[in-house]
Amino acid sequence: MKKRLLAGLMTASMLAMALTACGSAETQTASETEAAHDVSEVNVSEGDELADTITIARAGAVTSLDPVMVSYTNDIQIIELICEQLVTTNDEGTEIIPDLAESWDISEDGLTYTFHIIPDLKFSDGNPVTEEDWEFSIERAMTTEESPWAFAAANIASVEVPDTETVIITLKDVAANTLSNLSCFSISLQEKAQYDATSGYTEGDIWPIGTNSYAVSENVSDDHITLTANEYFHGDAPLTKEIVFKTVTDDNSRIMMLEAHEVDIVTDLPYSNMEEIDAEEGLISVGLPSTGNKYIVLNETSNDALAVKEVREALLYATDKQMIVDMVLFGYGEPAVSFMPANGLYYDDEIEAAEYDVEKAKELLAEGGYPDGFELEVLVPSGNSTYTSIATILKDLWSQIGVELTITSLDQAALYDQEYAMEHEMLFGSWSDDIADPSQLADYWFNFETSQGFFTGYENAEAQAIFEESQYETDETAREALYHQLQEIFYDDVVAINMYHQQITVAMSEDIQGYVETPLYAFRFDQLVKVSD
Repeated sequence: MKKRLLAGLMTASMLAMALTACGSAETQTASETEAAHDVSEVNVSEGDELADTITIARAGAVTSLDPVMVSYTNDIQIIELICEQLVTTNDEGTEIIPDLAESWDISEDGLTYTFHIIPDLKFSDGNPVTEEDWEFSIERAMTTEESPWAFAAANIASVEVPDTETVIITLKDVAANTLSNLSCFSISLQEKAQYDATSGYTEGDIWPIGTNSYAVSENVSDDHITLTANEYFHGDAPLTKEIVFKTVTDDNSRIMMLEAHEVDIVTDLPYSNMEEIDAEEGLISVGLPSTGNKYIVLNETSNDALAVKEVREALLYATDKQMIVDMVLFGYGEPAVSFMPANGLYYDDEIEAAEYDVEKAKELLAEGGYPDGFELEVLVPSGNSTYTSIATILKDLWSQIGVELTITSLDQAALYDQEYAMEHEMLFGSWSDDIADPSQLADYWFNFETSQGFFTGYENAEAQAIFEESQYETDETAREALYHQLQEIFYDDVVAINMYHQQITVAMSEDIQGYVETPLYAFRFDQLVKVSD
C-alpha cells in the first residue's frame, strides 16, 4: 500500500457553494480526454531531433531510495527506473512477464522456482553482477522484518545462486501469488558493494546501484534528482539520455512552469486544473488508469451505531458517489462498487450497486434502531483539500437522513495515532496495488491481525478462511471464484463504503511521446522522448 501525496482540489467554501448550485456546465469528460491523447504512442520520424534531457516536476521530494525500506510513491518510481527484479508486470499492470529472469521452471510440488538469468549482467557502474549480489538482495528482503514490504519475501524459505545465470528460490508453502510478490521493488537486484560503502544507503551517495536503463547521477535533497542512461544496460538504450525530476510542492507553481516551458511534464495535478491545461495550446493533460481506490472507513468499535449493519447500509444508500466523482475528481475516476481495483485481477463487475436513495437510507436507519439519525465524527488530515471536500459533501448528503457529521481536522501524525489506536469513528482510506495480485489488499481487509479490518474493526471468520484458501489455490478459475466471494461478502456486510476508483493525472508538452505510467504507478521511460523544434 503505497503512501501517496494528494493534489489539492477545492476549498470547503467553494464546495459548499457548489452544493447549493443547480445544474452544471457541460465539460469534456476524463475518458474523452484520455481517448484524445495517447501519450504512450511514439511516432518519431527519421530526421526528427530528440532532446537530450526531459524535465519532470513532481509534488514530492525523494526521501529514500532503499528498496527494502522505502515508503513513498515518489521514491518507488525512481527505484523502479534504476533497479530490476526477477520478473515484472506488463504495462497494463495485469500480467507477470520476464525481467532479469528470461524464463523459469517450477518444481512439481510447487515449492522450488528456478530462474534463468540474462547472461553477463553488469551494474550501471560497470561492475559485473555476482552470485553474492543476488543472494544479498533477496536475503535482505527476506530478513528485514521492519520493511513495509516484508510480505513480498515472507514465504521464501531459502535462496541459492549456483552461478550468475541461475537463481533458485525455495518456498515455505505453495502460494499462488509467488511471481507477483517477486515482482515487488523490495526484491530488486542491488550491488552489495554500494550498500556496504554507503553504510546501508545512509552515507555519501545514498542510492542503490542497479541494472536498469537509468542510473542516479545527482540527488540534491528537496530540489531535484537526475537520472542518466545506463551505458551498461543489457537491453536497448533508452531514447532520452537524461531525465531530471524537480521537486515543486506547490500545484500552481508546477502548472506555471509547464506553461512557461520550464519543465516538460508535471505529475500530481489537481483534477480541477486538468481541463484548463488541456485547452492551452501546446499542452496535453490526461487521466491514466490506476489501481487507486478511496474508501469511507467506518469503525464499528467506537460508535455503537456503526456496529449495526443496517446503519452502515443506510450510509451507503445516502452517499451519492457520482456527485463525489464529478465534484471532487472532475470526472477523472468512477464510482466504486467493489473494494478491489476496477482494472485489477479478479475484479467482479457483476455485483449490483446500491443506487443513491435517500428514502431507502431512512428506512434502513429506522430498521437499525436509529430513526432520528445519530452523531458521527470524521477525521481528515489538516490541509488535505481532497478529503475536506469529500467530508463537506457527505455532511450535506447525510444530513438529509438525520446523520450529523462533524468534520475534525488533525495533523497527519495525530490522525495516524488515533487510527492505529482504533479511536476514530470515521476516516477516509486510500489504497493502490504494489503487485499484480489482489492478495495484499485482501490481507488488509480480511486478515484481522494485519490492520483490524483496515481499521474498521470488522472481523469475519468465514471471509478470513476464504482469503487463506485463496493464498494456496493455484487454479485460476477456482481462485477467481474465491475472490468473487470475498467481494460479495464485503459488499453485503458493508465493511466500508467503496467510494471511487481514481485516475492518475499528468500533463505535458505536446512534444512529449512515449509516456508510460502503469496502473501500479511505475514509470516505463525507455521510449520517452521529446521531439525538439
